[in-house]
Amino acid sequence: MATATQPLKLRKLSCTQCGGSIELRGGHNVRSIVCRYCGSCLDSKDQFKLLHKFLNQKRPFMPIKVGATARLRGVQFTAIGVIQYEQKEDGEVYRWLEYLLFSHTHGYAWLCYEDGHYVLMHEVKDLPETPVEIVSPRKTKFTVRDRAFKVFESAGAQISYVEGEMTWQAKQGENIRYMDGVCPPYMYSIEMRGQEQEFFWGEYIPTREISEAFRIEDIQPVTVFCCQPFAANPTFAAMSQGALLSAGLALLMYFFISSNGTPVMQHKFGGQLFSEGETSKEFKVEAPGSLYGISVNTPNLKNAWSFFDVKVVDRNEENQFFTMPTVLAFYEGYEDGEYWSEGDTEVVSYFRIPESGDYKLSVEGEGAAGDSEQPAPDFSLGNVNVSIRKGVRLGHYTLAWFFTCLLLAVPYCYMALSFEQKRWQDDDDEDDD
Repeated sequence: MATATQPLKLRKLSCTQCGGSIELRGGHNVRSIVCRYCGSCLDSKDQFKLLHKFLNQKRPFMPIKVGATARLRGVQFTAIGVIQYEQKEDGEVYRWLEYLLFSHTHGYAWLCYEDGHYVLMHEVKDLPETPVEIVSPRKTKFTVRDRAFKVFESAGAQISYVEGEMTWQAKQGENIRYMDGVCPPYMYSIEMRGQEQEFFWGEYIPTREISEAFRIEDIQPVTVFCCQPFAANPTFAAMSQGALLSAGLALLMYFFISSNGTPVMQHKFGGQLFSEGETSKEFKVEAPGSLYGISVNTPNLKNAWSFFDVKVVDRNEENQFFTMPTVLAFYEGYEDGEYWSEGDTEVVSYFRIPESGDYKLSVEGEGAAGDSEQPAPDFSLGNVNVSIRKGVRLGHYTLAWFFTCLLLAVPYCYMALSFEQKRWQDDDDEDDD
């Protein structure tokens, strides 16, 4: 009696209908075998009696021949049979192959082939953790084994060709209903055959890996398969992913590093700012060398402009430490029924003072309403808010770092997005129709 470490010997016999040579490779669970020469389906459990015949079978192109062996993911398999399914939709016929693989140590598996793509499937008992039906709409989300899947396709198909050994009695024209969910590189499928429902877990296998394992010609796919993962050059992918990680770190650092500081002085300069010329306000510097921020805000500026000359001097007005000449203007209106606005009502600048002590903020202002380029003597904005804050941290460098890293990652992200769009493109086009 054969064991897991002592494989069954290959058995050879002749077809009971045409005398053609038949080889048995698939173990004790094989239920039927289809002769490649005459299409007879023979009962492997009852002296190979005829069960039925596959008539007028047209042998499809098969990159892997029945009987081929390969080591896939550490397991030695033999291709013991193959089924071709076809699906008819909108006048088009889509075909794919499913190879039944057998391992003396790991049992049965399916290797699906379509347009140069391969998926290794195993029957499982795992059920979806979230409700999903075999007729669920496309992109319905569900979870299996803690992985998030989306329904890629829910459709029907029928058997058009069978060759070799099967674990059930496959019949010509037999209909199935299936649902494929994808979480690249994984696929989860529910298959309904008659009243029997089965569940399969699959993983996308690169074409080169299959061609090397089976020692066959490398067929390059020209489409994006439903569960095909996006694969870029490893060095390029590593650099791009590192850049994305660095961009996230830089953005996080920006929010932690940047600070508006704490108030040192907040003052509202009234209308005398424009009528009396220069106006000043004293404040104290207790953190020499740190960055201070000064803002001028004109909340009442509307369809007008104003000029401010802001200075920071010592208490005796002998030394000037900072000057900020600035123009603020804000205009708004309606044109052809559309609202428009331009300009700003606030400006912010920064300075440092090397020594602590008492200092004076000097502000001088002028302005005019409308389009006049000459300052109006009676111009006034009401209150002009001026504030000084200490301990300001800008975080400009980390923000520049963020955008630089983001820019480096853009090509990779674009390629990945384009790849994902191609994955769903055919289905999206069908929905549009």
